[in-house]
Amino acid sequence: MKKKLPSIFIGLLFLIGLGIMTYPIISNQWNTYRQSKLIENYKLAVKDLSKDDFQKEWQDAKAFNETIVENNIFSDVFGQKNKESEKSAYNQVLNVNRDGIMGYLSIPEINLKLAIYHGTSDDVLQTGIGHMNGSKLPIGGESTHCVLAAHRGLPSAELFTNIDQLQTGDKFYIHVLDQVLAYKVDQILPMVDKNDQNTLKEALSIHEGQDEVSLFTCTPYGVNSHRLIVRGHRVAYNGEENHQTVGDKMLESIKNYYMFILILGLALTFLMILIMRYLFNKRKGGAKDEKEIL
Repeated sequence: MKKKLPSIFIGLLFLIGLGIMTYPIISNQWNTYRQSKLIENYKLAVKDLSKDDFQKEWQDAKAFNETIVENNIFSDVFGQKNKESEKSAYNQVLNVNRDGIMGYLSIPEINLKLAIYHGTSDDVLQTGIGHMNGSKLPIGGESTHCVLAAHRGLPSAELFTNIDQLQTGDKFYIHVLDQVLAYKVDQILPMVDKNDQNTLKEALSIHEGQDEVSLFTCTPYGVNSHRLIVRGHRVAYNGEENHQTVGDKMLESIKNYYMFILILGLALTFLMILIMRYLFNKRKGGAKDEKEIL
């Protein structure tokens, strides 16, 4: 038994290490799957709306936006703990499925699709995008500026991790009710101090006559002392453009799964070694017993 203890201990250490290594991959894949299901449920809910339902939803959303003259963003979005009441006027608009989802964001350049939730509470930002309450709703229109926030670098979900790869001229899309709103990136602020209220206020303010959306996140990884802001202005929607070639898509797929494949390969190799060692010891023990009998 004492001879087996080191092997058992090594096996346990390996399994613990394997669990730690695979957690980010498995967790991110689970969140991606969960997001795809949420988006699919949102599409089904929208599909079931009647013409009158659409008209009322748009009227209510536009009426709500008219109450916002200036974007009122006073606190750090990543420090909020509590959700706003589900019965508030804010949570009643653009909530067709009564699950807090007002639409979803698509960024083909970085292969991203995420649900947009009401508000920016911690539980929202752990899994998806939060609409920053106090900014205009993501329905477009003149003199509107919607702000969408999400984390970067979480071990459990990718979220806005790769929006630093976006460049001026790239497009992103907001799917809301029966419309798709297209925005072209025209400004990127890569490093704004989170305490620089003047710069943040100017960057996220409403500009007369403009239809804008800003993607707002924390940076750098693990430090989160600054904010990264990617702003886009409204352009005509001509389908979702994706400039990735087949080769780019293959490389993206390999990049997403290579670590999982590597870890799986190591796990299978380790398992084979344990099996071979067990069979070898069993055979050796059997030969020894046979020799003693003789």
